[in-house]
Amino acid sequence: MGSSVSVVDAPAFLRPSGSAVPVRSSAGSAAPRTPRHVARYVHRPSSSPVPKGALVLGLLGLLGLEDRPRSARTKQRVRHVSAALSAGEYGLPPKLAAMASALSALPNDRMRYQQLMALAGKLKAMPDDLKVPENKVPGCLSVVHVSASLEEDGTVTFQGDSDALISKGLVALLVLCLSGCTPQEIASVKPEFIKASGISAALTPGRNNGFFNMFKLMNQKVAMLASPKEETEVEALQIYNTLSRKKELFKTLEPGVVKMYVCLGLQTETDDMFQYKRGVTVYDLCHLGHARVMVFFDIVARFLRHRGYKVTFVRNVTDIDDKIIKRSQEAGVTAQDLARRMEEEMALDAQSLGCTPPDFEPRVSESMEEITEMVDTLVKEDFAYAGKGDVYFRVRRFESYGRLSRCSLDGNEAGARVEVADVKEAPEDFVLWKSAKPSEPSWPSPWGPGRPGWHIECSAMAKKYLGTTLDIHGGGPDLVFPHHENEIAQSEAANGETYVKTWMHCAAVRSTGNEKMSKSLGNFVTIRDVLKKYDGEVVRFYLLSSQYRRPMLYSEEALAEAQDRLLKLYSSLRGAGGCEKPADCEQAQRFEAAMANDFDTVNAVAALIDLSKELLQLRQGDHGAEFQGKARWVIEITKPTG
Repeated sequence: MGSSVSVVDAPAFLRPSGSAVPVRSSAGSAAPRTPRHVARYVHRPSSSPVPKGALVLGLLGLLGLEDRPRSARTKQRVRHVSAALSAGEYGLPPKLAAMASALSALPNDRMRYQQLMALAGKLKAMPDDLKVPENKVPGCLSVVHVSASLEEDGTVTFQGDSDALISKGLVALLVLCLSGCTPQEIASVKPEFIKASGISAALTPGRNNGFFNMFKLMNQKVAMLASPKEETEVEALQIYNTLSRKKELFKTLEPGVVKMYVCLGLQTETDDMFQYKRGVTVYDLCHLGHARVMVFFDIVARFLRHRGYKVTFVRNVTDIDDKIIKRSQEAGVTAQDLARRMEEEMALDAQSLGCTPPDFEPRVSESMEEITEMVDTLVKEDFAYAGKGDVYFRVRRFESYGRLSRCSLDGNEAGARVEVADVKEAPEDFVLWKSAKPSEPSWPSPWGPGRPGWHIECSAMAKKYLGTTLDIHGGGPDLVFPHHENEIAQSEAANGETYVKTWMHCAAVRSTGNEKMSKSLGNFVTIRDVLKKYDGEVVRFYLLSSQYRRPMLYSEEALAEAQDRLLKLYSSLRGAGGCEKPADCEQAQRFEAAMANDFDTVNAVAALIDLSKELLQLRQGDHGAEFQGKARWVIEITKPTG
């Protein structure tokens, strides 16, 4: 004989609508059949009720509820699962093992959902400044961010957030249970525990994939925090260093963090003994040579973030110099008005080329305090001297001058290109501060009103935003001497630290006739000119078709070919979008290897083109799943955001 049990004993979310559910009576009369998902509760003998608090079993490890009263059946099941998940085969630390065991002990997927949502309520809010692309988990249905930090006691603390409640619960599960563990404990956890805990069955495929990706991202961050000297996958990146003239294994000053400063290299002629290029100097529209530098270093920043680095990208804006002053006077406007207008035009060009803005774009006119402070330090350290309102750097006092450019100071003759100023001690000495001239903008300084020289601005602004030592300093090859050489001298003399670890220089675009494209020669093609004929994405694709350290020849035919190749790549993706998880493929490995080999965009693009051909074949055959997975990889790796 059976005993009746009220449906009230069942969890609320399993109760059917209506007042009551007929059940089998003590007399044995049949009642309407109860749905199977409810039967396990309503047919349970009254002597073994569902334990109150079953929905909070998942909080055992966090709230110390191991001794909470529960049925013998539940105890037996928890003991069995806990033993399986704590035996060491999954490498689970205590809190995570207890939580996974408790989740596995819950009777069904819906209760696991309930528990994950309860965990979501215990997750602290994540600061907005940590919700950056490098902390974003790929492959999730919702937007999920996870960050990690190493504590003084050697343990790791995680922070995470999601815009969806159930995903927030998944984030909480790992963030709360792995915070306070050592990097070794975290690295020993095998993601297979997710399936053993029963969480996989409770999730949609998209959230399941995202959960595994979140666990992978957390391990990447821990590896960068705990093992900076090991050659992990993230660190296996070779970059050609102009300073050493060879490819080097890229290692950052601070594990997992890249500080990058870039000069665009717009030409400015000076009244000093040298001509050099620096930038951005905003007195005219940018030409295709500037576009190449913009696009290439945008690619560098994106790929580094793709590899898990936190990148701070700074690009200067020179908004006061001889050219700007001269052009503004010709136009009858102030130098500041001209500079702001051209700065806006440059930003539009960069946006048209698909470039994301740098993290900081400091202006010279807004950095006078930092500039005068550095010049003053150089004067006090006897690396610079003042005279008649000007301040010059003593080049020969800096003993390692010339190590970047391999240029020798021997043989320089005073007045070889211009007359040596009365106050200059030697022809190679360069100006740090220029005394004011009538009708020119000027700023106060200890040496009288004036404006910065041609090199000090970059040293001062780089220090302000990135510190005394940079991981990467980039620009065009024209900048190697004397601009970057002078930057090294004045920065290291003032700060007493190595200025840059890795120097990168992107070669010029040459015009028809194999001449360097420049404004002074009048042979340049502006970005706006090219955008009248081709989409910005085509121009970007064209600029990536050549190895960045080699000059490329401007060619209408090459632009047309780039457009054709890009259209074929898009054609191969028709019908894509039915897969959330990118598939591994041989072309993907080739792409990653090429980019890790000194940003070899030529072979990286070739891998994309080869994959596009394979996608066309897969789409024509009966290979839907394989097509969708590989197409998803192309979409992920080429998406416009960093």
